[in-house]
Amino acid sequence: MPAPYGVQPPYAYQAAPAAPRAGAFTRFVRLLRLLLRRLLYGTVLLGRALRPFALTLVVAAGLLSVIGWMSWQIWGPKPGAPDFVRAESIAPAPAVLNYLQGRKTFNADLMWEAFSTEYQSSQLNLGASKATLQSQANTEKSMGLVYNRYDYVGGVSLDDGGSMYFYSVLVSMQSQSAKVPLVITANPDGKIVSIISPLNRLTQNN
Repeated sequence: MPAPYGVQPPYAYQAAPAAPRAGAFTRFVRLLRLLLRRLLYGTVLLGRALRPFALTLVVAAGLLSVIGWMSWQIWGPKPGAPDFVRAESIAPAPAVLNYLQGRKTFNADLMWEAFSTEYQSSQLNLGASKATLQSQANTEKSMGLVYNRYDYVGGVSLDDGGSMYFYSVLVSMQSQSAKVPLVITANPDGKIVSIISPLNRLTQNN
């Protein structure tokens, strides 16, 4: 029998379709947002609680920074030390040994013969000679200067074939003693071309 006019025929109930399930990435992003909101909220609460102690915290943070920086300077890793290479030492030339013996014994002949021809010429141009060298030696002797010991520090070869020798000289005068440096440069033949020593100025000033 047909339905009466105006009455709608019944329809079967249909449930709404389920929402698609969120993917793993979406769930991860939501979790991060939740954690961030919780962190911001906790920060606000902590800031309110610590507001009365703000000045103390600032001072404490500054002190901790200074202490940390000083600790790093003292105990932190240090840059590598520069490499130190010791040059191979050479034995003194015979002329150098003769000069040292002549100076110790105040013998100008030994000293003058240890000089190279060029160094003798330069001394003569400065008004010095074997005679003036002996005069200086006599002055040292009269002053009571004594060459007690020559400590050989070492010698090195130079690029031009010459050599350079370093000594520490123990001298004494009138119950006083001191160590003074002595640097001697020789040519390829082993003859002296330069002498650097404060004792030279001592005798030249007298």
